[in-house]
Amino acid sequence: MRVEIFEATALHAEAITQLLLQLGYPDNTAAVVHRIEENQRPDYKIFVAAVNQQVAGVIAVHTYTYLHTPGQIGRIMTFCVDESLRGSGIGTQLLTHAEKYLAEKNCIKVELNSNNRRTETHLFYKQRGYEQTSLHFVKKLN
Repeated sequence: MRVEIFEATALHAEAITQLLLQLGYPDNTAAVVHRIEENQRPDYKIFVAAVNQQVAGVIAVHTYTYLHTPGQIGRIMTFCVDESLRGSGIGTQLLTHAEKYLAEKNCIKVELNSNNRRTETHLFYKQRGYEQTSLHFVKKLN
């Protein structure tokens, strides 16, 4: 299977919207277009993987620094491969692409959050060298 990975544009919003729905984040395409356009900045990249010119996956990454430690940090903000194509290697290719991009941006590590219920996803990350180092807490403000 030939996979092409490139930077997403608003033209990919409909396919990305469908991927977000598979993750449990229903949204409308116009809102996703807005967020793609809003995140067209140097510290944020959205990449899509395409198979036969059809979007098969998406990964969004962000770079930043912490106050308490030196070095640039890379964070995976969103990552999804179409349900029908999971296990085909697309996720590994997207993750590798994102890691290479972040390394080129001089990031010293990559962080991400993964919902507690996504146990298969946790295994995917562990098999690729990621380790759980903390807990993530959330408080909704509105």
